[in-house]
Amino acid sequence: MNITLNAQTLRYISIFEAATNAEVKDCIEKEDTIIFIVQPHNIKKVLVNHGEKIQTLRKMLQKNVIVYEYSPDVVRFTRNVFRRYGVKNVKVTNENGEFSLIVYVDQKEKARAIGRDGKNLRLAREIIGRHFPIKSIIIM
Repeated sequence: MNITLNAQTLRYISIFEAATNAEVKDCIEKEDTIIFIVQPHNIKKVLVNHGEKIQTLRKMLQKNVIVYEYSPDVVRFTRNVFRRYGVKNVKVTNENGEFSLIVYVDQKEKARAIGRDGKNLRLAREIIGRHFPIKSIIIM
């Protein structure tokens, strides 16, 4: 996949890496939120002291900060992106090099996983789609 970063996202990455010592693979800015995708095994560096570093970054950047751990396995990465919605299972099919994903989440969290007008689902599709060829994502 081809990921393009602009000067602003590169600045955010520099600040994030300096504050957390975690290596960033990708950064996406959406309205009042910055999403960082950290390299595998780097999430612990970010979450030490109950997420204190994330709170500091939120204040410093004056934006909401969300961090996901990258995985070269599409199922594991999808689990990481949907983790806060209580992922039960992820089923994947590969059709002509494109992945179709069915994500089973806790039924109490299904509406949140989709989001108002599908906002969270579209964002998850963009995040995962930057790293894997995605045909569709369905929340069950």
